[in-house]
Amino acid sequence: MKRLLGLAMATFAAALAFAAPSKAEEIYLQSTHSGHFVGESGGLLAANSRSVSGAVRLEIVRLQANRVAFRLAGGNSYVRAGVGQQTYLKTGSPHIRGWEMFRMSRLPGGSVALRSEQNGKLVRAGVGNGSFLAAISNGKPQAWERFRIVPASAIAQPQGGPYAVSLAITGVWRVRHVAAHQTGYLTELSGRLAAASRVEIRGDGDFRATFGCNTISSRIAQSGPSWNGGSVMTTKMGCPNLSVTSAERSLAKATGDAVRVGLDGDQLTLRDNSGNRVLVLVR
Repeated sequence: MKRLLGLAMATFAAALAFAAPSKAEEIYLQSTHSGHFVGESGGLLAANSRSVSGAVRLEIVRLQANRVAFRLAGGNSYVRAGVGQQTYLKTGSPHIRGWEMFRMSRLPGGSVALRSEQNGKLVRAGVGNGSFLAAISNGKPQAWERFRIVPASAIAQPQGGPYAVSLAITGVWRVRHVAAHQTGYLTELSGRLAAASRVEIRGDGDFRATFGCNTISSRIAQSGPSWNGGSVMTTKMGCPNLSVTSAERSLAKATGDAVRVGLDGDQLTLRDNSGNRVLVLVR
């Protein structure tokens, strides 16, 4: 009897702890794999927004230990998992219980993983054609189970440090145009090369790009329209396709030549000292 009473008291104490969440911070969720922010589609949460303008603004409510809940900013609607057989995530829950609680684990590189408190499974983005979020994955976090917590207050501000960029331009991009390294003329990439391209810009200034062969890397300091790139480094693998090699050289040169940056919707444009476009990226 005493043991049962003790368990009941412990459960009641835990419930009290979860009923009194700490002060919330307004944030956006972003898939580190696709670079897309979490928005809504058909009432469900999905990594489908290329910018914060179409994302869901949330408040992160910190509970006991590493448990958190997510509430729509300015309201009393919480995110819950467990919707349907695929255990999708959606907003609209009026309370914090098992399906509304997540264990948040910090991962290398500043990303996080979210595990449903109710079923013990990781939240995965990219489920189905709509890139829905669902508490469906087992094991360790892989590419689609990694998220970035983006403070709403930092969207238009650098994160700080000697190398940093605005969070508005962080994420994963594709190359649309690049200045040819031989002539300097801005050139539109072929569909195949554009699809193979991947440029990742992180908030700490880390810049990495590839066309599927070598990796081009640099450190960026950006403030407003000013872009200050550090030394550009590339790996030295021999690529079987000459067009890939040429694109790599052009991208490396453009990254080093860029001094100004402009963001227009889903398009990021880098310019050199003369104001010429040297690199155009798209989400």
